[in-house]
Amino acid sequence: MRSVRLRWAISIGLASSVALLGLFIGCKAGVQDGDATGGGGASHTGTTSQGTGMSTGDGTTVGQFMGTTGSGDAPNDVPINPCGTACGPVELCDGVNKGIDDNCDGVVDEGCPCSAGQAESCFKGDPSYLGAAGCFPGTQQCTENGSWGPCIGGNHATESCFANQQGCHAISAVPFQTVDLTSGIGNFGGGGGSYMLDCPGGVMPCPTPDATGHVQVIVSGEYTVTYTDMNGMTCQYPLYVGAKGLRVELTWDYPVGGQDVDLDLHMHEPGTTTPWATSGANQDCGYGNCKISSFGTLPSWFPAVQAMPGDPVQWFKDPVMTNNTCYYAPMCGGGFCDNPGADWIANGQGCHNPRLDIDNIFCDPSQPTTDSYFCNPENINVDFPPKDKWTRIAVHYYGSHGYTADIHPDVKIYCDGALAGELGSHAFYTPEIPVTFTPAMNTVLWVVADVFYKKDQCSSACIVQPVYANPMTKFPQLEPNGGPSFGPPYPPNP
Repeated sequence: MRSVRLRWAISIGLASSVALLGLFIGCKAGVQDGDATGGGGASHTGTTSQGTGMSTGDGTTVGQFMGTTGSGDAPNDVPINPCGTACGPVELCDGVNKGIDDNCDGVVDEGCPCSAGQAESCFKGDPSYLGAAGCFPGTQQCTENGSWGPCIGGNHATESCFANQQGCHAISAVPFQTVDLTSGIGNFGGGGGSYMLDCPGGVMPCPTPDATGHVQVIVSGEYTVTYTDMNGMTCQYPLYVGAKGLRVELTWDYPVGGQDVDLDLHMHEPGTTTPWATSGANQDCGYGNCKISSFGTLPSWFPAVQAMPGDPVQWFKDPVMTNNTCYYAPMCGGGFCDNPGADWIANGQGCHNPRLDIDNIFCDPSQPTTDSYFCNPENINVDFPPKDKWTRIAVHYYGSHGYTADIHPDVKIYCDGALAGELGSHAFYTPEIPVTFTPAMNTVLWVVADVFYKKDQCSSACIVQPVYANPMTKFPQLEPNGGPSFGPPYPPNP
């Protein structure tokens, strides 16, 4: 198992990564969901093949064919699903084909265009295995040259992800949840032992599991768990952390030793262009009006009741307790201990949309998760984002508190648990350099990106478009004095 710094996240409580990501559902021929007879997948016409099958315990039979290369074939030594392969002759770029390895060559979306700063889910090998137990997509990010980088993380068909669920295996959780890591060791080893966690980038410090194998995970992404049993035998397995809907997380290079600096995350009401109001207004979700402590001023963007399942809604109480991510917001962090998770629970209506779970005012990355100065990421969430409307994200440099060095903000945008864009460290300037806040830029508002959920009968997609003051040089849109204007207009609907 590889140790990886940044991966896609998978949300707990869902039957499979297909159901979570919403990127591979619908019209993709040959993708199987408990159908042992297979479907009308693309042809696999190697001259020789041999295979084995096994029962997954849920009525689905999976196996692998090792075929010779021919028209429409996967390369040698790539597992092919004998119950209905989805391998085809060419790599496709759009719709339900986005993020999967259509030609089963172990590379995803090679030759497909993209925009710097964007990210996508990626699954290597026969796409029909994506919904199988133990199979999870990874993440690939668009380079500044407009091409997809390597698929990092995940557990893929190329690794026979479907074949071994008895020993150490992948587990999943939602942000802020306290996770029982013992659920991932299966029947491995001789019992007892200890756990170590390797965290995604932006988690400072990386939390330490307790003696019983429990740990609270804060940031979305893929973690690597190393378990060592009482006899010194070790195994590694991934822990995927993510939430449904739209989740935006803000981190920066926090100064060590109590030198405080305060950045604030903001989200603008979808489809509207009213000027920003960083101290709080209905159109601008931020520290001033989007926390549970600001109950009387929470923005009203959506209906109180969903018209249909999945439609935007102002309040939502998920019947699966762990899916109410606001309930697990850490008691301490960002310079204070106010227990917002308990306040959301006591309110009794579930989680509000939109909401800011964490406001990071002062922090020290050397402090543990139990300290009031622990560096939680700021995060804004919409559990059921509206379709076919742009939603704008911004970061406000509230104050340096006397800090005299530069600060580099980093914004990660997750759609249904999957990383859809990482901005600040990527996608700006030509040649690419990080977005930088200098001490003289106090009160500036960086208009980061627009996010668009697109859904049709066959697929859904989440599009992240960075906002530029100058698209040719990729210079960021920086609004003085807290952003009195909205910024440039939204791009055309895709």
